[in-house]
Amino acid sequence: MPTSIIASDKSVKSLPQTSLNQSEMNGDYSNEQVDERQLAVSTNTTVENEREPLINVPESKRNIGGRYGSNECVNREAHDNDNPALAVAHNIQDKLYQMHKDYRVFIHNSKWILNLMILLNTIWLVITFINDFFFNMSLFGYSNRYGSFNDLCLIFVAIVANSLNLWFNQLGLYSSLDVVQNISLCLLTLFNLFLLLIVKYTRERIGSIAIFTYLWTAFAFVIGSVLDFYLLKFNDELYKNNNIIAERETQGHEQYDNKHTLREWLYIAIRSVAKLGLLIFMAFYTLNTLLTAWDISRTSNTVVSSYPSQMVFTEAASYENYHWVDDNHTYKIHITCYGDIFNNTDLDNDNNQAIVLFEHGGYDTGYRSGTWIQELYHLNRIKRFCMYERPGYGLSDSPPAPISISMVAEGLKYALLNEAKIKGPFVTVGYDMGGLFTRVFTAKNIDIVQGMMLVDAWHEDLLLKNYLKRMLPPVDDDDPSRNPDDRSWLPQEIGRHNEFKLWWQGLWSTLGLRLQSSWLVAHHGSRDRIFGRDLPYQGRFLRAKFLESITSSILSYRDVINSNDRLIDVKTSIVSSKDMVKKSYRWGNWQRELTKISRKTQEWKVVDGGHEVYKYNLGKQQTQDVLLRLVGEKDRY
Repeated sequence: MPTSIIASDKSVKSLPQTSLNQSEMNGDYSNEQVDERQLAVSTNTTVENEREPLINVPESKRNIGGRYGSNECVNREAHDNDNPALAVAHNIQDKLYQMHKDYRVFIHNSKWILNLMILLNTIWLVITFINDFFFNMSLFGYSNRYGSFNDLCLIFVAIVANSLNLWFNQLGLYSSLDVVQNISLCLLTLFNLFLLLIVKYTRERIGSIAIFTYLWTAFAFVIGSVLDFYLLKFNDELYKNNNIIAERETQGHEQYDNKHTLREWLYIAIRSVAKLGLLIFMAFYTLNTLLTAWDISRTSNTVVSSYPSQMVFTEAASYENYHWVDDNHTYKIHITCYGDIFNNTDLDNDNNQAIVLFEHGGYDTGYRSGTWIQELYHLNRIKRFCMYERPGYGLSDSPPAPISISMVAEGLKYALLNEAKIKGPFVTVGYDMGGLFTRVFTAKNIDIVQGMMLVDAWHEDLLLKNYLKRMLPPVDDDDPSRNPDDRSWLPQEIGRHNEFKLWWQGLWSTLGLRLQSSWLVAHHGSRDRIFGRDLPYQGRFLRAKFLESITSSILSYRDVINSNDRLIDVKTSIVSSKDMVKKSYRWGNWQRELTKISRKTQEWKVVDGGHEVYKYNLGKQQTQDVLLRLVGEKDRY
């Protein structure tokens, strides 16, 4: 612990040394004519005394609550009465000593507070990490249905800010900018919380724990602001007293020299760059929250909450609502339906067409990959159909950890039958990864499912960790121009992203750089960012993909395998992409294996186009024809 604030912090430069003659030392001078040199000598003496260590001082020299022993106090008072200049010097010395004493107490207390804050923030960070990504602990009975990577990054930023306050608190190297930065961080955090609370969708889903996280982070910044304020106060007092000393010594012609060494400038630069980095991060974080709040407000305002048995007519769909997935009200999914879906009377009538239930792919929603079915509805080729977003996609809530295909299928069943009162019957359609969810849902609801259609769907082996090697062409492939390690032809929906990459992308998603460029550069709309082509850059979506990836080769793979036995008598149609079959013989074998799931497979159609068959006119038309034949409509043309 430093004993002199001037010496320890190197903030006061050495002052010129002078001397007094014997007559001056004996006090042979007039009180009205005080030489300024004497004040400088006295001041220098006090400065040098301040540099002496306060430890190992004989007990006789110590005085509890005072700077001097009893004898020194008597002598000092006598000299001060005879010498006003010396009294001024002693007064400066007392101020410096008291400031040094207060500073030592302040540093001790601030270190204790900051270490406690860092410890609590670290514990909260670990709890949030485990709760959001591995095991839902349902803290205090509340869950965050708007979970992403935001809370995790906020707590980490608070830890960094408190650590900077702990490490960079050297007196003499502080400025008012440090106080402003912490106050700005606090205000930005509260503004982010305000944005989430003014939008109904996010206000209902953010949860008490997430609100507490924002408030706790803001409180951490407030602590830093208060500590910065006191450091700045000590800093100003130091400069004030040092300026008085410099003016006395130079007869008022010079001010205290405040030049810094190269090491001090490096210290200032590191601290300033680190705090500026935090400020820039929070600025982008706030812009991302602002854009997301705007997008969700625009896309969710068409969803009308109503009693499930009542039809809700909107501009886009016949029925659109959010529904719980279980009795515990864990989370809600967003369901959109077209046509008279509640007309479940006279189910034996051949004219009463089944409801087409569409399951989207792994990197899209029905907003993109379900357009070919919506087109059939508008052409009056199918009477009614429904689609939904899996948890973490689109407007569906973020799921608790862990999640698996079977859990999602159970939640969909509860939402349709118990919440929305949509009884079916259904013809299930699964595209891409959604084919796995369709198989499990169909197996669990054989009594209400009339048929199943898989559109270039995943095989369960794709859930295994090393599946990409199985899709690549063999080394002895007959085509010499084909690179066996080339994966560029793989669609995004199939190109697997490992957990670390998803995690890294999720952390970057808090800045929202790709989402900001989507409207600034590409001029995409809100629906594109929530449902469409910019969905993969949403933090909630990346968290959902991370959860899917963790359980894919364990829980989800087992769910799909266990469902195969119950699909043996389900009427099934298979659609495969010609381009995918040509590029990977293994993909063709997998599609062939899908045709053998049921002994009532109606047809296997290899359509023209790539994996996204809905983007190719001929492939889309061929796929639509397969669906029409499955639901029982005869070709009119």
